[in-house]
Amino acid sequence: MRASRSLIVLSVLAQSLTRVPAFHVTPCDIRRVTRPGLTSRLRGGQTYMSSSISPQSPCNLRVLHYDYVPDILELRGPHRAAHIAAAKKLEDDGKLILAGAMANPVDSAMFVFKDMSDSDIKQFVEGDPYFVNGLVKSWRVRDWTAVVGTGQI
Repeated sequence: MRASRSLIVLSVLAQSLTRVPAFHVTPCDIRRVTRPGLTSRLRGGQTYMSSSISPQSPCNLRVLHYDYVPDILELRGPHRAAHIAAAKKLEDDGKLILAGAMANPVDSAMFVFKDMSDSDIKQFVEGDPYFVNGLVKSWRVRDWTAVVGTGQI
């Protein structure tokens, strides 16, 4: 009985997977897949497909660090929507993993990128309304090799 139930689940899983385009998962790629009907029986309706980050499978990322002017909170208002829209475009393109300001005090920000060259990042910075309007005192880029974690945020 138990073996037949397992075969049914595997059969349904195989049928479900044939309807989804294939993709290659690397340590930096995390995709959440929801399949009604099938996954409702598996872990509350959600399946997470990922590969863990490890020293043998590191995730090579780029971190952009902004240093803000002291009165950033008072000055950013007119430029914030365009600043966030530029970052959101890179997120939609799969190149920006996460970004945000440091808190207490708000004096800097970090952006974590994947698959971005120095020239790509420089182009982003030079077009960012915060930089264009003098809200960024300085910026720098560092390589970051993540070796522990699932990559899920």
